Amino acid sequence: MRFLGFLLLFAVAFTGFTQQSHADKATYWDAFYHDGYKHNFDPYVGQQKLKQRSVHDNDTWTPQDWIDNPGDEKVVLRDFYTMNVLVKQYMDDGIPVLRVGEKFVQLSDFDQIRVLKFVDYVFGITTAEENGMFYVYYDANDDEPLGLFNKYGFQNY
Repeated sequence: MRFLGFLLLFAVAFTGFTQQSHADKATYWDAFYHDGYKHNFDPYVGQQKLKQRSVHDNDTWTPQDWIDNPGDEKVVLRDFYTMNVLVKQYMDDGIPVLRVGEKFVQLSDFDQIRVLKFVDYVFGITTAEENGMFYVYYDANDDEPLGLFNKYGFQNY
């Protein structure tokens, strides 16, 4: 019985000591499992105020940038066909159609739009007519188009 009394006295003293030494902690759990650091929640590293969407706000990319590197748009288009980004292009009832491959679908939406802007820049489809546009089909799915590209950009279905 004496031993239990001594143990109880020791536990109360130890708890009181840890609560005094860790007065900034809110719970008993934190007092026993304190690693010496304050853990504050910072949703942005370094108190960043910019959101993820604004990463590309100041992007100055143009289709000409892709042409300047190899020196010719034919080289870029050939590489797109070689890498299975683009598969085929043809006319269907007077409307241009661009068939894209597996690598196009694996690109981010941002890069998909860049590829379509590049194709439009090279062939001038949206500027050739008042309502110039072309359909974009995924080669593995013949039924429905992925969308269409016009002067307003890529309209995804």
